[in-house]
Amino acid sequence: MPKLQLLIVDDEITVCHALTATLSHYGYDCTIETNGLKVLSRLQTELFDGVLLDLRMPEIAGFELLQCIKEPFPDLPVIIMTGFGSIETAVECMQAGAADFVTKPIDLAVLDIRIKKAIEHEQTRRLAFTDDLTSLANYRGFHTRLQQEIERADRYHRPLSLIMLDIDYFKAYNDTYGHPQGDAILAQVAKLLKQTSRSSDIVARYGGEEFALVLPETDQPSAETLGDRLRAEIEQFQFAGEEHLPSKMLTISVGIATHSRYADKAALIAAADAELYRAKREGRNRVCAMA
Repeated sequence: MPKLQLLIVDDEITVCHALTATLSHYGYDCTIETNGLKVLSRLQTELFDGVLLDLRMPEIAGFELLQCIKEPFPDLPVIIMTGFGSIETAVECMQAGAADFVTKPIDLAVLDIRIKKAIEHEQTRRLAFTDDLTSLANYRGFHTRLQQEIERADRYHRPLSLIMLDIDYFKAYNDTYGHPQGDAILAQVAKLLKQTSRSSDIVARYGGEEFALVLPETDQPSAETLGDRLRAEIEQFQFAGEEHLPSKMLTISVGIATHSRYADKAALIAAADAELYRAKREGRNRVCAMA
């Protein structure tokens, strides 16, 4: 069983080394960071199962750093450590997204249990938001993440776009080859969408043969560029049996909407969906976005 990857963030190097030495015996591979300003860049380039974060950091307050971590990494469990704990502080941290809150001096056997519980809880929660067939976000996960990104875009006045796409003539493919082969096609399309999009994009299976991509920091022209890249990637890929489809190849239709034009999540989804169905009406295998 692979070791759990843990990032320990504390400006006291002796504390970091002591935690690392002990937690390694409990099955963790620990990485130390003493500079709070470097935490986000490490999270963007390295994979961790959880973060152990000291509340008092000199470069950036631990509470502020917690908020900075949870925005781009809402699924990452963060456990707060502090030597000056209070019920009010604990509640504030939990409301900001902390998975747990521990006070120093720390009982390391208890800390081990709490870290593992936090990671297990997040893994279980993640499964509830994940599509079994494609390993993408499911319908529920899509709505949760889209709402989070809308709130972030509104708060910081940043662009946000949404792509809705549908596999053309998928029913004909299923009728010809059966559902097991149709499922294989869905899984392959999901893989291509994930590979072609950016790591910051949220790719979801919306339902049936329909997929959605939430695009943070993306205006309409950039979303259209990505949409056409996705369309071309699917068109060029050689899927088994696609020669028997009406179009002789497996393709997708794409609809795009940008959040700045719409008041809320429901309106944004409806707009992207309307553009998707316009792409279908106009001949399929194309990208449509409101002019």
